[in-house]
Amino acid sequence: MKKNFYLFLLSSLILVGCAEEAVIEPDIDPKLKFIGTWAVKEEITGQATQNYSSIIVADSSNTSKINIGNIYNLGAGAKLSALVAGNTLDISSQSITGISITGTGSYAGTSFILNYTANDGSETINVKATYTK
Repeated sequence: MKKNFYLFLLSSLILVGCAEEAVIEPDIDPKLKFIGTWAVKEEITGQATQNYSSIIVADSSNTSKINIGNIYNLGAGAKLSALVAGNTLDISSQSITGISITGTGSYAGTSFILNYTANDGSETINVKATYTK
């Protein structure tokens, strides 16, 4: 009986020693794909397409957010924050130079699209902005 127990124990140890180790993937910050300098193509129904650049940086006060510069082509100082969750962005309502902006974005491949509204108090404009590197 004792001999059987030791054989079982030895067999168990051999099997455990041969088990495949799980590979642990490092955590990759989802904000990294959004950070950098982007070429923006902005489309508004009934208006000419605008092309401009935008710089996106990590938000220093919130590890889940980024700051998008030159949103709506309002200038380098016009920045808003967006919450990053995987490949999506959420822009809560924020006022920049008197214009209220809110919207969402989605990253795919090497670009992302922001769909947002810009409201200056007299009208709401729907914007589709494609960001490419």
